[in-house]
Amino acid sequence: MKRVVILAVVIVFAGIAAFFGYRYLTLNTKDAVVNHQEYLGNLSNPAEIYASPSTGLLYSPFNIAVHQIDKLMLLDIEDDPEYAAIELQTFNDTRGQAAIVLLYHHTGPADIYYTNKAFMEPELCHDTSFLAPDMVYHFEVTASGLDASLKMQDHAGKPVEFRIKEITRKKWSKGFLAPIGGSDAVKFDHFPLYYMKGMNFVRRSGTEIAVKTGGKERKPKKLPIPANWELVYLSRYTAAPIIGCWNSPHDGELSPLQPGQQVMLQTGQTRYELVNNAGHHEIRRMVGFDDKHNVSFEFSPPIPDLPYLKDRSELKGRFSAGADGTLGIVAGAYRIMRQGNVVDMEIQPQEGWQPMSGPLWVTTWLWVGTITVGADHAVSMKSTWLRRK
Repeated sequence: MKRVVILAVVIVFAGIAAFFGYRYLTLNTKDAVVNHQEYLGNLSNPAEIYASPSTGLLYSPFNIAVHQIDKLMLLDIEDDPEYAAIELQTFNDTRGQAAIVLLYHHTGPADIYYTNKAFMEPELCHDTSFLAPDMVYHFEVTASGLDASLKMQDHAGKPVEFRIKEITRKKWSKGFLAPIGGSDAVKFDHFPLYYMKGMNFVRRSGTEIAVKTGGKERKPKKLPIPANWELVYLSRYTAAPIIGCWNSPHDGELSPLQPGQQVMLQTGQTRYELVNNAGHHEIRRMVGFDDKHNVSFEFSPPIPDLPYLKDRSELKGRFSAGADGTLGIVAGAYRIMRQGNVVDMEIQPQEGWQPMSGPLWVTTWLWVGTITVGADHAVSMKSTWLRRK
């Protein structure tokens, strides 16, 4: 009997250890953080929130863009005195073929190197942006995994190179939200819904890997715990990055849209799914897309017809974001308040998955917009993202 009790205790403690090992001693990637439908529910706005009939126009306070990147990888270095990580992005679009390399310092902004001047967007270039036409790179994702290399010199003439080749790959991971919005190394004026579709960590077993900077061999950083039950380097890659840029700053008039009787409205590369509430067009969902990918934001209850809200009204709701059909990647809340001819609006991301421990980076972002309805019925808005530390 005593042996049975001891065995039972051992089994219980083994179960507890397995649970905590699963929860805290291994990293399991998540493609979504909330159940999209359960999180949103199916809420609607009462018609009584409006002070007057609609003119049939729609004023969207949102904007979204989806940018094309062919492939993306990031390699963390353990022992370089200057650089903490190397990021390689490759492109193949109407501008041509090119690569961009970001060299991340231990502190401060990253240095950005472009092989092709056509990819150097003036508004994004600054004193740490450089043209590097002599860069030599290779980036391929095969059935066995990653096959990539880089040879270049930084702006001070220091050689930087790496070579990674996975020999075998057992499985492919889920995608996840890139946690780049939690760093000050790269500045964003939009919310970076950068979804790394099918991103994988490089396996330690069966991988040839070498990193060299300044002519010296460096150690690729290892993830201290297993990822998806495999020992891996802190090196990750995807052949299908989805780059969604949500709500870039706006300061000026909002151009009216004319849905008519449509519940689906497309303008440029943005599509709106609308609800007709007693003649008022409300935004249930918005989708931004390019030739390959799409990102979406759904609201519950729908975003109301802002210029026609009653004075001193206050509304609250939720949003959930997705990419290429994966829903619930980022989620949060919105709040709308009208006072006189001014409508104030806030969006607060609250849910998101990140691979590292610590404060959730999405919660440090807050979008604020002030919509003003003029005497001539013109609608203008000033909006931006704030970062809270």
